[in-house]
Amino acid sequence: GNNMNIKQIQSPPPAEVFGLLQSRVDGLTDKEVSLRLQDSGPNVLHDERRFSWSQSLLRHSFNFFSLLLYISAAFCFVAQHLEPKQQMAVLGWALIGVAILNAVFAFVQEYRAERAMEELKKFLPPQARVRRQGREMEVPAKQLVPGDVLLLAEGDQIAADARIVESTALLVNNAPLTGESRSQPLTAAPAQHRVLDSTNIAFAGCLVQSGAGVAVVFATGPHAEFGRIASLSQQISRAPSPLEREIRRMVRILTTVAVSMGVIFFTYGFFTGRPLWVNVVFMLGIIVANVPEGLLPTFTLALSMASLRMARKNVLVKSLEAIETLGAIHVICTDKTGTLTRNELTLANTADPIHGEPLTECGLTEILEAALVASQVHEREGTLAGDPLDVAVAEAFERQVGPIGPVVQSTRRHFPFDLKRRREAGLLINGSRAKFAAKGAWENLRPLIGELSHCETQPPTAVSEERLCQCDAIVRDLARQGYRIIAVASHRLAGPPEARTDLESLERRLTLLGFLALEDPVREGVPAAMQRCHEAGIRVVMITGDHPETALAVGRRCGLATDEETIEQRVLHGDQLDHLSDDELSQLLQTGLSIFARTTPEQKTKIIAACKRLGWIVGMTGDGVNDAPALKAADVGIAMGQGGTDVARESADLVLLDNHFTSIVAGVEEGRGIFTNMQKFTSYVLTSNVPEIVPYLLYVALPVPLALTVIQILSVDLGTDLIPAMGLGQEPPEPDTMRRPPRHHGHLLSKRLMLLSYLFLGMIQAGWSLSMFFLVLFQGGWQFGQQLPESSELYRSATGITLATVILMQIGNLIGRRTLTQSGLDRGLFTNKLFLIGIGVEIAFSWAVLYWPPLQAILGTAPVAWQVYLLAWLGVPLIFGLDYLRKVLAALALNH
Repeated sequence: GNNMNIKQIQSPPPAEVFGLLQSRVDGLTDKEVSLRLQDSGPNVLHDERRFSWSQSLLRHSFNFFSLLLYISAAFCFVAQHLEPKQQMAVLGWALIGVAILNAVFAFVQEYRAERAMEELKKFLPPQARVRRQGREMEVPAKQLVPGDVLLLAEGDQIAADARIVESTALLVNNAPLTGESRSQPLTAAPAQHRVLDSTNIAFAGCLVQSGAGVAVVFATGPHAEFGRIASLSQQISRAPSPLEREIRRMVRILTTVAVSMGVIFFTYGFFTGRPLWVNVVFMLGIIVANVPEGLLPTFTLALSMASLRMARKNVLVKSLEAIETLGAIHVICTDKTGTLTRNELTLANTADPIHGEPLTECGLTEILEAALVASQVHEREGTLAGDPLDVAVAEAFERQVGPIGPVVQSTRRHFPFDLKRRREAGLLINGSRAKFAAKGAWENLRPLIGELSHCETQPPTAVSEERLCQCDAIVRDLARQGYRIIAVASHRLAGPPEARTDLESLERRLTLLGFLALEDPVREGVPAAMQRCHEAGIRVVMITGDHPETALAVGRRCGLATDEETIEQRVLHGDQLDHLSDDELSQLLQTGLSIFARTTPEQKTKIIAACKRLGWIVGMTGDGVNDAPALKAADVGIAMGQGGTDVARESADLVLLDNHFTSIVAGVEEGRGIFTNMQKFTSYVLTSNVPEIVPYLLYVALPVPLALTVIQILSVDLGTDLIPAMGLGQEPPEPDTMRRPPRHHGHLLSKRLMLLSYLFLGMIQAGWSLSMFFLVLFQGGWQFGQQLPESSELYRSATGITLATVILMQIGNLIGRRTLTQSGLDRGLFTNKLFLIGIGVEIAFSWAVLYWPPLQAILGTAPVAWQVYLLAWLGVPLIFGLDYLRKVLAALALNH
């Protein structure tokens, strides 16, 4: 049954459906069910791919960077074997430790996101009511098979695609599939519609709003419409995020530099006749000095911390890189209903049919009572349930008149909403008083109107074509303000009609009571958020399934369009979109088109593709299954956490827990801050590479001892640099972050950053730390060209002071890196706890390197006179001062 065409299932009369699906009124037998279950598979969306610990850990443990560390570690163990007294094994274990640390960070984050998804998984109904072998029973939804007879009642989540064979005023809400929250009446009659508008098919994942029905299942699991769209979104593969590309590029550049330098020196050593193991150790030293081992763990940590900050702002981050991508975004495509608006209809205005003025007290009571009679609402657990429009009417009635109970109880008959007639009606009988009321679209009620009234106590006005044209104008005027307009009419009956009286005879010569104008109010904070996007150079595009008038009105209230702009200028209709080529659409987007109305899910993906063709980074919000493919196609998919569907959340990178557009803007600011911070700590970490590399260059070129050993270099890269770098990753976004345009392909490792770190800051550090090295050597009586054994006290003191100086100078560098233009002290030293801890560690470590025996033993250092240690401290104001001077001069040059 799973491969049957929907058209074949829509068209036959109910009696033939059972035969077509090889079923019967009594339902299937247990034997048939088990056979079909083998054939069609369980009714689940996809084979539950369990989150696999091992796979995730392996994936993170063997990326390019980790492999590099493992290879270096292997070299260390070989070197240890060749020459035990070099202590190379310590280095090997340190490198393996970093690789593992990095993998664990990334793994924990993925696991956290996965847990959050499990929580959100509880969307499809676990149970379904069916008739099997003539008995009604509850079965697990995943055991449904084609041919099962499904029983539907109000509040049920439909568990599989099924054809209706009996219907009692059955209303469903297909919002999860169509994205539009409006009720769809279902009947058992044959039909020929486009799939999602079908009037006799209930779709999996949708909700029964009211009424009851019996249906025969024809598609389950991945074959159902819900499953089909879900698998569509799984097929779209996602390109690597801008940040992933940046980090790969950075690792590539740094590794290439490191390895090529290592190889050059190895070759040089080989030809100058150095022993092999000296050469190996030496090559490793160069590579270790060049590769910033602590950088990647710092990246992951900075992103993890940002994801925790985002969680406080109600944004659940599923993939870490998405935070940074959000910061680089050029355009946000947003849904209207529920994201910009509250997704609740409320009565905003009324108009009497004669003057178009708001209704008076007496007219208002009358129109609300009539509208309530033509609605279907009831109370469930203290809240009103039913169609959103009917609920809005009932709420207005409660505010204006009183409890709805008496009216609802006296409403004897209800004529449900009919798609062709676009109206619904009801009959109120209260003792001898009888009244027929209808509500619906004005153009459909217009032919039935016999007179106009705006209050029971005043005589009604006879109808004329002129009067009706006045009403048309009133409706047009309200529609232009973005309201959803409902016309309400009633008809006093002499007495209760006979039970057989048909709708046609009741609908004659109705009295028009007026118009109700309903709106879905814009969420508070949205216009301000739009304004911030505008300042930040981010385009916002609204994509909705709604009417162009409504879309434009909401656009005006949000600040996407001005009051003067017309539909032709600002809004593109879905039908027009279909006829545009991709290039034409891109051109329209460039000229500022910002509202798409009456669009289908497929068209969303087309709009995203057009934005991407312009080189824009695109964020997309959505909540329905129908949004899933677009969420996956965008650079950042943002799903709604409240009332959204699982499939949408599965496909997204971020989930807005409060469905609020302003949370996206908070996320953009966070993402931009993160990128700037990453540049700050990259620059900080790379600076110390220079004083680590230069000693090796001098050692090869001149007859001088090596100023830093490999293990000392690692104590900086993996020890003292880590906490301050994390502190830089925690800095709040700079005040003007949201007033700058989105970065266009700015690289993490830009030329400017490399020049600053290597040729300016790094050279200052190398100069001062090496002068301290030679100062100690010359004081100790060393002469140029003299060989110093590694075990000698003098050599160990000299390397010790070099290491201590580099560590101290990183303090001055750290403060300068906090801002691009100011001194760095202006942000307050005590605002960032990690800074204080980091500086504390650096001071303590610089002292312990020289004066604490256990550390001396590990790093191969020895003490120096305290005056020399104090002299090393001059490096702090030296690097900070020169850097600040550079910033001041740069600012002056800019202003000229």
